[in-house]
Amino acid sequence: MGKFITVTPQTALDLMEKELEIIILDIRPYDEFKKEHIPGAVNLDYDGHQFQSKAEKLDKDQVYLIYCKTGVRGGYFLDKMRESGFQGAYNILGGFVAWKISKLPMVSGE
Repeated sequence: MGKFITVTPQTALDLMEKELEIIILDIRPYDEFKKEHIPGAVNLDYDGHQFQSKAEKLDKDQVYLIYCKTGVRGGYFLDKMRESGFQGAYNILGGFVAWKISKLPMVSGE
C-alpha cells in the first residue's frame, strides 16, 4: 500500500525533483490553473459532478502530487484516491497559496 500524506510545499518540490514519474494534479478550476500553476502540473478541475469519473480514469499505478488552492479539497481528494485503490498520493499542505508564499517555481499565464 502506498503513502497518502500531506507534505509541505518544500517537501513537494523535493518529491518532484526526486520522483520523476510523479504526476502533478492541479484540482483548482481551469481559469485559476491557466493564470498560474506549478510547473508540469495538469489540471483536473474539482467541480464535484464529473470529478469522480475523471478521477476513475487516472492510472491508479502512478503516484500523484495533488494541490488545490488552500489544501482542503486536496486533503479530501487524497482520501478519495485512497478509497479508490490508488498506489499513492501526496497533498500539498496549504495548497497553491502556500506554494506561492514559499516562493517556489511557478508557470504564469499562457
